[in-house]
Amino acid sequence: MDNKILEKVYRYIDDNRDKIIEDLIAVSSIESVSVEDTDVKPFGIGCKNVLDHMLAKGEREGFKPTNYEYYMGSIRYDLGKEKRLGILAHLDVVPAGAEWTVTEPYKPVIKEGHIFGRGVGDNKSAVIGGLYIMKCFRDLGLPLHNNMELLLGCSEETGMKDAKYYSAHYEAPDFTFVPDAGFPGAAGEFARIRFLLTSRKPLSSDFVDIHAGSAFNIIPNKAFATLSKDSGFDLTQLPEDFDIAETDKGFEITAHGKGSHAAWPESGLNAIHVLTNGLLKLTALKAEDRKILEFVDNINNDYYGSFLGIDNSDEISGTTVSSGTVLKFNDGCISLLNDCRCCVTDNPDRLEEVIRKKADEWGYDLFADNKSYGYALDVDGPVIKSVMKAYRDFTGEAGANVTIGKGGTYAGRLKNAFATGISWSKEPVPKPDFLAPGHGSAHGPDECMNLDNYIRGIKLLATMILAADEVL
Repeated sequence: MDNKILEKVYRYIDDNRDKIIEDLIAVSSIESVSVEDTDVKPFGIGCKNVLDHMLAKGEREGFKPTNYEYYMGSIRYDLGKEKRLGILAHLDVVPAGAEWTVTEPYKPVIKEGHIFGRGVGDNKSAVIGGLYIMKCFRDLGLPLHNNMELLLGCSEETGMKDAKYYSAHYEAPDFTFVPDAGFPGAAGEFARIRFLLTSRKPLSSDFVDIHAGSAFNIIPNKAFATLSKDSGFDLTQLPEDFDIAETDKGFEITAHGKGSHAAWPESGLNAIHVLTNGLLKLTALKAEDRKILEFVDNINNDYYGSFLGIDNSDEISGTTVSSGTVLKFNDGCISLLNDCRCCVTDNPDRLEEVIRKKADEWGYDLFADNKSYGYALDVDGPVIKSVMKAYRDFTGEAGANVTIGKGGTYAGRLKNAFATGISWSKEPVPKPDFLAPGHGSAHGPDECMNLDNYIRGIKLLATMILAADEVL
């Protein structure tokens, strides 16, 4: 690759740093949680507004915008070439949640070299980074061999129905970068199954409510139960760190955990398990209530699906992870939504049958609403080899290799897609000292991103895209 071209690219990105950050603040100021129970189809007014914002931005910059019925959008840099090289990022975000301390979720601020706000890291940073990479290539007049396209998703956090619709109705790029993971990248992804388990029998009248979580791919940091005042429970048997408040509805109990992404549950503490484990210490629990709660408690007893019989691992990808993440209470029955990411040599169809058998034994019904199958790209093919050489040259990491991704990105929904990063530093950069424990992560309160790492990441991604352009 021509070093003089790379120097021009890096200088362009540095010169546009302030504009990049301004545009990231603008798009991150739009609340864009994807919802389906709405009059504004398919994913709600927030996703409509943010897609309109970005398509209008792309048109002002001189690119060709396309709206795919508000499922997705694209901003194209058309050079009349035969093939297309894509960047796919998502505009939807997870719910803001509570306990933000640095700023309000949709009022991004910069503090101590970090930008704070919902979506600044996951994944609006990739949207703006991708746009400026295309602007850079165009403004510098680089002799690209392929057309370029920035694809904009609106349902990544809620099951990727946007990508499913797009793939069914439109032709995907010949190769697509998905900067929603980490560098250097993932040449494959774990299989996935999202499944709902619902108790056939209701809890007794001792329980007024029980719930936790809001997004299937987040380990909840709090879980709640309301116990009837007539239940006769000895509440001193509950763990000392439970919060207990007497209200008109009953005794409201709050259990505390630590939030994390469900792809890496070991870094968190599932508040649902903390809650059920504590409730099971009540000796006056009715037998049927105990059985219903024990099932939920056993599921979250580890993060690998051992109780359900779906734990597995392989040399290619690693270990299956599975967690119950959203707990709901409907007409006395409880339901637990689970997020499972299984190693690539396993099959979600097999897992579904194993889970169904275990659920039936415990008096639960299973509904599996979302499955995807593991895959692996040819790491010895010209594109991956060229991309990895570019990464090693940029970073100096001579021994770096691609991995198999666990995050469940869009890369598993499009042909020839490569999940990678948008932020990079040679050494880990700690979060600011003023952040509370558990704050600052992609799906947690006070989501933040180091801006120097972000600018470096845009440069690195641009380098890898140019490498792919040479051999695609």
